[in-house]
Amino acid sequence: MVYQLQHVSVRYQEQDALRDTHCTIEAGKWISVIGQTGAGKSTLVQVLKGLIPVIQGEYLIDYQAVSRDARGRLQVRPEIGYVFQYPEHQLFEITVARELAFAPRQQGWSTSHIQQKIAEILPQIGLSEDVLELAPFQLSGGQKRRVALASILMMDPQVLIVDEPTAGLDPIGRATLLQYLHQWQQQNNRTLILVSHHLDDVAQYSDEIILMHQGVLIGQYDPVTLLIEQSHLLEQHGLILPESIQLLQLIEQCYGQKIEVDSCREEDIFARILPIWHRKEQSYD
Repeated sequence: MVYQLQHVSVRYQEQDALRDTHCTIEAGKWISVIGQTGAGKSTLVQVLKGLIPVIQGEYLIDYQAVSRDARGRLQVRPEIGYVFQYPEHQLFEITVARELAFAPRQQGWSTSHIQQKIAEILPQIGLSEDVLELAPFQLSGGQKRRVALASILMMDPQVLIVDEPTAGLDPIGRATLLQYLHQWQQQNNRTLILVSHHLDDVAQYSDEIILMHQGVLIGQYDPVTLLIEQSHLLEQHGLILPESIQLLQLIEQCYGQKIEVDSCREEDIFARILPIWHRKEQSYD
């Protein structure tokens, strides 16, 4: 499916949360949404899920307009899974096992099917079966985030929205979770929308990046265009470049040589930097 917003605006308490917003979410892509706090990132993805009303504009799915009621409310999209920024807003059952089983039970899954799915998902997101009989609010912040994610993945959504999913995780946990999300997205040809302020993660995984500032969608870019060719846009909007791209720029300045790259992944940037580094080092010997 292709999801589009055209001229969409949202207001909260007489304040513009989104203004005249345009974007396109194509199937099978990893799209990251970035911007400072208050930029409108969460509002944008909540509109895509159908959680909040819009005051103007159109929401199209596969190029067909989605109807809304007189108050601007859209139909909640069941094929879009949404993991909230704060897991406390999502978790409500008395045990983790019941939390993970809730949505499948509503769809008529058998107990054996539910247990099989839980056993499949838990180790992939870094949780053991020991947590199943605990109350979600007994868990650490990182564990609660993993449980919230697992509860959505139980239903295998066509589109997965994850709002700051790695907050509260240590570097190893963060890397492991993102690698799992990437594997899930690639193997199942799913669409993933990541809201994040970690631009190193954004550079590593994104097919496209949406930049937002104070409720305005500045643009939708491929990573090389935004993070390298137009990196000044990030500085203008208070964002810090990924460390690998900072290193790339430093090497270019030191050696007075433009280094052409076609990917923002860390390993691809290093693959372009190292040969130049070695040649320069040899020339000094």
